[in-house]
Amino acid sequence: MSDALTPGATARLLGVAPSTLRSWDRRYGIGPRERSLGGHRRYAPADVARLRELCRLVGEGLPPASAARLALAPAPPVPAPRSAAHPRAGREGDAGAGSAVPGDRPAWRPGGDTLPLGRAGPTLQGIARAAMRLDADLVEALLEEALERHGVVAAWEELAMPLLYGMGRKWEDTLRYVEVEHLLSWCVSSALRRVPPPRGRDRGDGEAGAAARVRPTVLACGPHEMHCLPVEALAAALRERGTPHRMLGPCTPVEATVRAVRRTGPRAVVLWCRGGGTADAVALRSTLRAASATTQSTAVYTAGPGWRSVDAGPAPADGHLGSLADAVRVLAPGGPPPAPGPRGP
Repeated sequence: MSDALTPGATARLLGVAPSTLRSWDRRYGIGPRERSLGGHRRYAPADVARLRELCRLVGEGLPPASAARLALAPAPPVPAPRSAAHPRAGREGDAGAGSAVPGDRPAWRPGGDTLPLGRAGPTLQGIARAAMRLDADLVEALLEEALERHGVVAAWEELAMPLLYGMGRKWEDTLRYVEVEHLLSWCVSSALRRVPPPRGRDRGDGEAGAAARVRPTVLACGPHEMHCLPVEALAAALRERGTPHRMLGPCTPVEATVRAVRRTGPRAVVLWCRGGGTADAVALRSTLRAASATTQSTAVYTAGPGWRSVDAGPAPADGHLGSLADAVRVLAPGGPPPAPGPRGP
């Protein structure tokens, strides 16, 4: 019993409340198989493994009772199909990993351990629960499935953005869960970077070679802009459509953006700015000058909320991209659409 955990330690490990463990044990018989000499409950590794599987299944939208039956089955449990996620998962009095009911009650209560997502669907709620448990593997798996089924634009606008916004509100209200915000951002970034190009565009011959010779779009952030997830989403959406691009990442120095424009002769440049400042205005003016010096026309677009407070001087950009969908329509008008799938993860 030296490797057995107390109920409190088990609850912290799984990211649930101790009362939830007691409820699962009482309602579904999924609890500790052993007790200490003093009669106290102790969770052996096998008990923790069953509870971890229960958390995973509930996070994917399965009702707790059904999830418990699968977790207790002698054979290896089979994950429930995500497309069959129960619309009222968690309604059986279970506090779960956040006690939120997708599509039924608001998914947040002040001071609680859930994200402020309003009336969220099962996929969104499952990712939120997994993130609050710091279950990075499940967060990435659910995000990757949504990206594959629905495409980057829909997954970003209907899953990733609400999650990140909810996490920001959670931090503002509680000044806690910074670790969840960091984990969620990393998982979103990791999933976006794994979005593949269309078939035939991942090699250097045939159509792929022709695509590689198309003038790319340069994606850059302002010199002091550290948050670049929206730009990563744009890069993933362009890659999904086989549109050549060059991603320069966060905190791009002005001279680096200018050199990239001179070296690649891009068809377009996108400058992302969230905060806004003098350095961003300098970056825009310098990029516009470099674009005007290219042998072929190079459009320069701004993106991000920070440009509202930036005075870029007399030379405006070619346009402002107000959303990921707008950016894709402008930058990849002739690219193949993503694989078809039902709208709305």
